[in-house]
Amino acid sequence: MAIHPTAIISKESEIHSSSDIGPYAIIEGRAHIGKNNRILAGAFVGTGTTIGDNNEIHMGAVVGHTPQDKSFQGQETFLHIGSNNIIREHVTIHRATATGGSTVVGSNCLIMGGCHIAHDCHIGDNVIMANMAGIAGHVEVGDRAFIGGGAMMHQFVRIGRVAIVAGNARISMDIPPFMIAAERNQVWGVNVIGLRRAGFTAPTILELRELYRMFFRTPAPRSKLLEDIRAHGFTASEIKEFISFVETSKRGVCRARLDSGTNAEEC
Repeated sequence: MAIHPTAIISKESEIHSSSDIGPYAIIEGRAHIGKNNRILAGAFVGTGTTIGDNNEIHMGAVVGHTPQDKSFQGQETFLHIGSNNIIREHVTIHRATATGGSTVVGSNCLIMGGCHIAHDCHIGDNVIMANMAGIAGHVEVGDRAFIGGGAMMHQFVRIGRVAIVAGNARISMDIPPFMIAAERNQVWGVNVIGLRRAGFTAPTILELRELYRMFFRTPAPRSKLLEDIRAHGFTASEIKEFISFVETSKRGVCRARLDSGTNAEEC
């Protein structure tokens, strides 16, 4: 382990001997840092933060600081970060608010410069957030989701697995898995490229494209749409995942943009 002499390390912290702590970095209170991590110059790791292995936390990043929540009164809360993540310059990730609660970031994520992940969020594995994207409190982001630069997520929103959010989008409703969302709560089609990159088979992608046409391009009550989808004879398990996501939505699901053409799902 190489700890720069200007770094400030709490005696209560636990840092594996293989991890490096850069100049002017601050490790506060009861932080736990695993193997082969690189905490670069001027980064801050707050008390209650647990960091797995092989992470890079870049200059000026603040992870595990107190939440930006008026109800927070100094109670003990946590941040858990998995392994193999890259957290770039000036990212902020805050601890949870309620006593014993946790903000969670999975593994193999890329959080680009200036992004914000607020208190009580749950971020899955292999998530990418482009520069300056912001996620408010209690947001859930599924595995392999991509959030474009400058996009903003309202509190309590859910973003489904392998969904993509376009840059500068304003999202206050749930984004179902495997879809593309953009602008203000609009679904533009199926994330075909993301699905292919994630190893989804061609038959599964075809079924998801048909699901998109049935659910987002057919004028009918949601209950009727879901009934028709169940009766359609789909075989991919992802169809059931989509249905479950929609049925458990509390904020409502993003709608298709009105000018979507028949090829919107090609995006």
